[in-house]
Amino acid sequence: MKVLKILGITFAVILIILASTIFWVFSNSGNEFLKNTITKIANEKAPIGLEFTHFKLGFRDFAFSLKDKQQSQIALNGDYSLLTLNTNAQISAVIKDLSLYEQLIGIRLNGGASLNGEIIKKSNNLAIKADFKAFKSTINIDVILENYNPKKLFITSKEGIDLQSLLTFLNQPSYASGKILLNADLDISNLASPNGGFKIASDGIFPNNTLLQKEYNLTLPKEPIKLAINGEAKANHILTTILANSSYFQLTSKDLLLNLKDYSTNGNLKTIINHIRFNDFTIKTPVTTNVALKSKDITNQEATLTLYALTNPILAHLNIPNYKPTNALIEGKDLSIKEILDFTALPYKAQGNINLNAEINAINLTPLNYNLKANLSSSIQSLVFNDLNLASNNTLEATITGNPKAMNIETKSDLFDSKIYANALLKEYSPNNIILELENLNLEKVSKLLNYDIYGALNAKAALENFKDSSFDGDFSLNAPELTLSKKTLNTLSGMEFKHDIIFALNGDGDFKQGKGEAKLNVTGKDIILEISNALINLKDNAYSANFNFHTPNIANINPLKLPLQGKLTLKGNAGFADNIPMLYLINKNFGDLELTLANEHLKIDANNLSAKKIADFTGNGKLIKGGTFNINTDLTLKLKDMIQNLNGFLKLQGKNIEIYSIDIDALANNYEKTNQINLLDIGAFVLAGPLGIAATKGGDLGKMGLNSILDTKTAIKELEANIDLQKGIATAKDAAFATTKTRIAAKGAINLNNQSFDNFYIGLLDANNCAKYSQKIEGSLTNPKIQITQTAVKTAINLATSLLDKVAKGAKTLAEPITKQGENCKPFYNGAVKHPKK
Repeated sequence: MKVLKILGITFAVILIILASTIFWVFSNSGNEFLKNTITKIANEKAPIGLEFTHFKLGFRDFAFSLKDKQQSQIALNGDYSLLTLNTNAQISAVIKDLSLYEQLIGIRLNGGASLNGEIIKKSNNLAIKADFKAFKSTINIDVILENYNPKKLFITSKEGIDLQSLLTFLNQPSYASGKILLNADLDISNLASPNGGFKIASDGIFPNNTLLQKEYNLTLPKEPIKLAINGEAKANHILTTILANSSYFQLTSKDLLLNLKDYSTNGNLKTIINHIRFNDFTIKTPVTTNVALKSKDITNQEATLTLYALTNPILAHLNIPNYKPTNALIEGKDLSIKEILDFTALPYKAQGNINLNAEINAINLTPLNYNLKANLSSSIQSLVFNDLNLASNNTLEATITGNPKAMNIETKSDLFDSKIYANALLKEYSPNNIILELENLNLEKVSKLLNYDIYGALNAKAALENFKDSSFDGDFSLNAPELTLSKKTLNTLSGMEFKHDIIFALNGDGDFKQGKGEAKLNVTGKDIILEISNALINLKDNAYSANFNFHTPNIANINPLKLPLQGKLTLKGNAGFADNIPMLYLINKNFGDLELTLANEHLKIDANNLSAKKIADFTGNGKLIKGGTFNINTDLTLKLKDMIQNLNGFLKLQGKNIEIYSIDIDALANNYEKTNQINLLDIGAFVLAGPLGIAATKGGDLGKMGLNSILDTKTAIKELEANIDLQKGIATAKDAAFATTKTRIAAKGAINLNNQSFDNFYIGLLDANNCAKYSQKIEGSLTNPKIQITQTAVKTAINLATSLLDKVAKGAKTLAEPITKQGENCKPFYNGAVKHPKK
């Protein structure tokens, strides 16, 4: 009895303790304790700032509200039975940013999500129904558990899943857009052996061509991709059929098997690809790939890829333990060069083959790392382009070894009738050391590949190392005993019009240290001699300069211009480029003393005692100009941006005793006074255009004016003065006039180069009192001046005169009566340096 009494008391105490505990748990203090304990444990698992904003656990109901440090809300409330624990609950969650939960869920997710649903528990059965909203999509989830074990899983997406938003949500680039439908009905009583099926489908997945082009240089047609994936879960595996197709892409898999017991994968995946372009490279024929998956368990996956683009396939075998590749073998035997060229649609005819093998070990995807050893060898029987055989029984061998941080490439070949050796060490995919040796390289065959015509053999050596940014050390040398550049190639490269091929010998060398170096180059030929010395190169600062000495015995043999130039020409000086500004210093003594300086966007020209006859002989006008001298002085600012608007400075042209044949200016002026058949702009432009303007007609068309009496005569221009002031692109004639033995003509006013127009511009035929016996005002544009113009050869002179400024006179209209006679008390038209001729 005493024992029973003790047991009764003990039982009663236990009941009291339990009752007290239960009552305490449901009390405010108990709720507070539970709230703090759960909060502490949750934040230890993931520091997301989780805290309860409401916590109530009662005898029959409960209500919990939580938030994180981004004020996301999670609410759970309902009622339950304390004895059976049967529950009816509502859950509502709005997570503003899931990236905060990366540590908790193991992957980074971008964006928010919401969940609304109900949880019902009866006895040992549990049903969960919820709508999951994220990535602009809604997914309906229905899960049934029996005896607390999973039983059924239903998933639907009635309106589809937004693919672009899903990729962003999964922290992936937006490679594609479109809608994907998802449905699943699975019996998951045994998670390792589910039964049922699922479907994933889309009528249109649109690749992001802009992103693919930017990141992979891959251009796809704009047609959508249709996708259908059907999966059947049975026993302990999932059998999947994948169908995807577009105008350029087909993928088929009918036996892809995933074993859920050990997660091994077996089956074949076949893909056909066509009409896809990589930059300017287009796949001409369809490419078929077969991926054979074969594995025993999760730790031993294998895949063999067979690429069918040629008759002989390219094979790749990969070992993928835990679904992460560790090594790969790639092999291609006797690959036809002809088929490769046909495949790429390149315009070559070839015979030969290529062998390729590569071994990649120690692959690590994050961060990317691997060890590579690859060999390529080829035997080229022939390679023909435009009926020229570029190769004949040649070989090419290459060996590549290394890893992403350090890669060594060594190449040997006897292509193009030469011996070629190249060795390059790359670090972080950038060059570190480069050695190049070329012996007897046939430039004709090389240039034909680029549609150029260059003949001769080149020898070259280069050893460069310590690359960093735009800096490197090293030296180079090159020489060619005889090179021929065809006039067609010269014209293509320069945009000019060379009349003949140029033949010369070439040699040069240079040294670099930390991206700075010095080089020299000599070009020696019968028609051209060019010495480039003290060439200073600063790659880091993009600055260059060099001294040059150019000479040709007869410019006619290399003349790149339309003008009929002839005679010797020598140019010496220095050219350079720094701070994005060109600079040039040039001297020439063929026609007098010429010195040109361009520096800091400032142009100066000092040309003294230029022989008019020598210039005329050089330009092919020796029969028209027999004597006289010129002086030219210029000081201008030349801004590269808005050049005309920022053109400031002066130009001064002086001439004396210039003898012009085949035209008599005095007779022209006299004829004007008598008949008004020639306007004064004709006469002024005819002379101010210089020898080129006079040469335009060679006097041949003057007879059309009824002026045959002055043919085969000459004019002696005693003085010529043209002082032009330029301010903001406006050229003002400060002193512009010339005088023959009988006639004096002057111009005043301005020409606005910004809008190509005359500005209050006059030309006058002067008397001894500096007054204009006759004057004309010129208005309108340079290309269409409003003056009276004759249908004579003089118009051709105007065309050429204005074309010197890239302006072409197209004709004119009469502005007003062009002749104005003035009395003795006239207002002086001209007060410049040119004196009136003495009678």
